[in-house]
Amino acid sequence: MGIEANSGRWRNRTAQVLEFLNLWDRKHLQPGIDLPSLLRETARKYPQMGSRDRKEWSDGVYQALRAKRYLQDESWERCLAEGLVDRYGNEHPWVIALKSNLGLADQTLDASQRLGHTGFPGAEWVSPRLDQESFFRSQGRAGKAWIRVDAPRWSALLEQLAERSWPEPERVDSKASSSYVTASLPLGLALHTLPAYTDGWFEMQDWSCQALVELFPQQPQGRWLDACAGAGGKTLLLHQAFPGLQWFVTDERESALQELSRRFQKAGWRNYSRAVVDWTEVFTPDLGSFPERFDGVLLDAPCTGSGSWRNQPSNQLGAPVSPESMAEKQAILFGRLWSRLQTGGCMVYATCSAYAAENEGLIQKMLQEHPGAVLEEDRYLDGSARGADVLYAARLRKT
Repeated sequence: MGIEANSGRWRNRTAQVLEFLNLWDRKHLQPGIDLPSLLRETARKYPQMGSRDRKEWSDGVYQALRAKRYLQDESWERCLAEGLVDRYGNEHPWVIALKSNLGLADQTLDASQRLGHTGFPGAEWVSPRLDQESFFRSQGRAGKAWIRVDAPRWSALLEQLAERSWPEPERVDSKASSSYVTASLPLGLALHTLPAYTDGWFEMQDWSCQALVELFPQQPQGRWLDACAGAGGKTLLLHQAFPGLQWFVTDERESALQELSRRFQKAGWRNYSRAVVDWTEVFTPDLGSFPERFDGVLLDAPCTGSGSWRNQPSNQLGAPVSPESMAEKQAILFGRLWSRLQTGGCMVYATCSAYAAENEGLIQKMLQEHPGAVLEEDRYLDGSARGADVLYAARLRKT
């Protein structure tokens, strides 16, 4: 079927995308509004859309938002055209239809090539240890969906994917553990609908998070605290990589720990302890059966999240949160948790930020404030080139 026969399809799709983007302009600053939830709410207005239609619509929304970062003064329609070019090229029928409507039929659109490295919020704060141009450009392009699969279930998972005619995952073997497989798939697949997901054969987790295992000691032992555990994704990873560790988990939100318990139960893990704790509070928390000191502490610190905005393009629009204000909270957390560490024990500090002040800058400050702290290793786990996020991690020993 030719482009002309499909013109109505692309005209309708463009109208649906632009309608949503205008809605986003009006609503995105309201409390409780985020891009995925607003997309779901709006999709219910189009019950006639099939799965292909919904995928095209959401792709258009995300690509327009990505292009808006470096085309701030352009219309949403121009941003949509440029964003789709970056993903599909100038010869895609939707792009051809948009160019015709914009009066640009004879032009080659290339804004991503010319400007894709510009417009990142707080670009001056991004660590010089990163390949900045590669990082900035990657933030304007769709990443991948990353999964962590129980190694014995890998072949059976491939069968389930093949049954749906989905592509085979691109496998990346873990350097730290043979108990699981790290792999990626294209975005947009309903992975949560697979029986393998329901049965707990795999977790959805970015490559950079999985690579955190590489910063742990080769043979960690004893009792470990995950101080800002959230829903427990990294704790589950570390339990799978180092099953001999005894884990204690805390978070300031009871709701997060409830989700953590649900996920741990699904994974068949019950031998852990948890408590609701805000480590920034001045008072000493009552931790019940928790030990006074730990052999290891994971501080996955609250941060700006600037290394994880690749698949959240709306976070790249507008003024960023200052990394200095986040670093103040991170320093408090570090100090409180350092006091809970045994002599000889180690802390693994991590953020999903690309800003130096929250990472190597914060660590250098902590080394000055805590004379017994020795930095053993720190690096950026940079997934920019492979369709993943950026995570910073440091391992420090208490002497």
